[in-house]
Amino acid sequence: MTRYTTENYGRHLSRSLSRKKSRRKRRRNSSIAVSMLVVCTVIMVSAIASALELYMPDAFAAGSQELTDLVPAQELAASEFPSASPEAGSGEQAPVQPSPGAGTYDYSQPVPQSPAVDNSYFNDAVFIGDSRTQGLITATGLYNTTSFTHQGLTVDTAFKDLIAEIDGKYYTAVDALNHTHFSKVYIMLGINETGWIYSSKFIEGYGRIIDAVRNANPDAQIYIQEILPVSNSVSNSHDYIKNSKIDEYNQLLQQLALEKQVYFIDTAASVAEADGSLPEDAAVDGIHLKNSYCQQWLDYLKTHTVN
Repeated sequence: MTRYTTENYGRHLSRSLSRKKSRRKRRRNSSIAVSMLVVCTVIMVSAIASALELYMPDAFAAGSQELTDLVPAQELAASEFPSASPEAGSGEQAPVQPSPGAGTYDYSQPVPQSPAVDNSYFNDAVFIGDSRTQGLITATGLYNTTSFTHQGLTVDTAFKDLIAEIDGKYYTAVDALNHTHFSKVYIMLGINETGWIYSSKFIEGYGRIIDAVRNANPDAQIYIQEILPVSNSVSNSHDYIKNSKIDEYNQLLQQLALEKQVYFIDTAASVAEADGSLPEDAAVDGIHLKNSYCQQWLDYLKTHTVN
């Protein structure tokens, strides 16, 4: 057994200190080696990348362009395919919206004058209206067109009254569109609705008809015809048919044309006096046009078309 004399203890302490210093030195050397290895690796990778970029520039350019185009492409896809509206899938047929490309036309303005067309232009047209439109068809002999018209027809009864006969079956004016080939629709309704309390109900019903036309044929041209005025004698004496009310409805119809992106024809310009009323000699009853004025109306339609 070793005796720990003062001399032996000093020797033992010296050896312990020496071993600790040796371990610290080895750890320090290991850390330096690892650091040098990392630095060398980084330098080597950078050198390889620089060499590739120097000798293969096209590959680096292509990769950079692809990453640059990725985000805009995703944003474009999101804008072209928006999320479905809450109404989708509700069970009710959603109205067909106008084509996005249709926005180049100024729907806030009436259809401008255009080169005249002949009667054959209306071969694939449908006229929806009341007794005034009936008079237009019969007085001008425009029998090559299709007319879903009826005395007293309104934006409400257009969905209810069976007034159109097709192959021995009767349909409402709106339902008949689904059984007819057409590419143009001319609508004039409103004279009978001037007695309604709420003008909003009239415009709402008119908008439903436009939606129904688009559901039947999304590509059809839709013309809203301005409601023709009545004579001053009628306007001053009738219980509810007033030119002031007709003017109000026509302003709302022009706004509806802009909202629905359909064409508005200021039909009254074809027959009205300077004050906006119907001439006293234009109609037997101050409301329904005589043959010569019906021809003026048709001639105006022929010179106000949109290609």
